[in-house]
Amino acid sequence: MKINQFMSAHLDNMVRQNRYEVELFGPPNSNIRSRGMRCTNISLPGKQIVFAETTEYGGGPMRKHANKVDYGGGLATMTFLCDHTFEDKQLVELWQSKIYDEGYGYQYPEDYCGEVVIRQLGMDGLPVYEVKLHDAWPQQITEQTLDSTSSEIQSFVCGFAFRSWSSSFENSPSGLLGGLFKKYKRKITTKVNRKLDEELFGN
Repeated sequence: MKINQFMSAHLDNMVRQNRYEVELFGPPNSNIRSRGMRCTNISLPGKQIVFAETTEYGGGPMRKHANKVDYGGGLATMTFLCDHTFEDKQLVELWQSKIYDEGYGYQYPEDYCGEVVIRQLGMDGLPVYEVKLHDAWPQQITEQTLDSTSSEIQSFVCGFAFRSWSSSFENSPSGLLGGLFKKYKRKITTKVNRKLDEELFGN
């Protein structure tokens, strides 16, 4: 099957870049939580296994071996729209205020780190892929521009620092994709059993 034929046959099952949602979980006991934020753009982090090179017995060809994991530089950038309440920006600024206190200085990471969850959605609106940023916190809010000649919707960009990230593929079998796999496995098994019944018993 050619790629264009495959695309035509499975177009409804393809994941779109513009179908996603973002959920923030702030530090413990902070009541900072938001779902369905007005996020217009996300740069999902990558993951790279960094290697080192060594030689055996003082000579011979170099051998590469895994040395550490680089989680895309540990920064995920997101762009948010602003409505008349500035709700999303207020939430991020409140989170930032948990990091540094004028009287006590910088807080401990366990007091300001939270989690950011990004879900890609299928055409039916249900999650099909999930990324969690662990030990996340809003490291940067970029400057905003005001322009008397522009009527564009105001937005702001926030860079979330994080320690590591995991996807739904790495969760337990009872997690998001594990549940989807079991669901479709049941459907496929049912269809196969019905087909066997038709072939064997003529039902």
